[in-house]
Amino acid sequence: MGTLINNITHYYHVVNDDLADPRTGNFPMVSSPAPVLIIMYLYHRFVTSWGPAFMANRPPYHLKKLIILYNIVQIYLSAYLAAQCLTRLYLSGYYSLWCQKMIYEDTPLERIVVSRVWLYYMIKIIDLLDTVFFVLRKKFSHVSFLHVYHHMGMCLLGYVGTKYVPGGHGIMLGFINSMVHAVMYSYYLISVVRPKWVRAWWKKYITQLQILQFLILILHFGHVLFEPSCEYPKWVSFAFLPHNIFILFLFSNFYFKEYILRKNKKT
Repeated sequence: MGTLINNITHYYHVVNDDLADPRTGNFPMVSSPAPVLIIMYLYHRFVTSWGPAFMANRPPYHLKKLIILYNIVQIYLSAYLAAQCLTRLYLSGYYSLWCQKMIYEDTPLERIVVSRVWLYYMIKIIDLLDTVFFVLRKKFSHVSFLHVYHHMGMCLLGYVGTKYVPGGHGIMLGFINSMVHAVMYSYYLISVVRPKWVRAWWKKYITQLQILQFLILILHFGHVLFEPSCEYPKWVSFAFLPHNIFILFLFSNFYFKEYILRKNKKT
């Protein structure tokens, strides 16, 4: 038993410490997987069990002001990250769109890259409030498997990216996802502040935008596997692609049922 415990401790140390990027070791919520795993567990239990049970005999909470503030913060953070990626990395020519290896030099720009990757990870944790608001407003139908799985998956990917590969080719994920979220939360904000402005087709095209995002990212990470000269760690693609392909399937299935199958039934 002692040997088994020693082996587990050894491998944990190797994976958690030796393989990690030392630049993010002192960042909050990075040194150990425990905090993010606990948050994910509490989130899952609350939105699938504890929350609905708590709200069963209570009226929905009116969270309009809080949700408006939340959406404004999300729009600002998403637009900020997208602009940082575009201006500092891609338009400047510092990063390659085709294949970008990890850069470990301690430069002012690389410190910014690492800190922004951590910020993106924090935003993925903040995103969990979406579902909490659904539960507190008794919109239980919105708490689907797709919704919960997507949020939890992005938290875990955010942690892995920040701890092991804070930069390089994977930055494209944060760039594209931040642009999509800036659009998505703008829609949410308008739907709360000026619901009369909202058009039925907006939601359909936002879903299409999300599906396009997954397709682009599959190609972006997939070609790394078939490009021998690309020095970006290939294990990242092996870890990311199954999740992204599954998410693409879930979103496509939702889109088919919501906007194609339902439309055909009406006609």
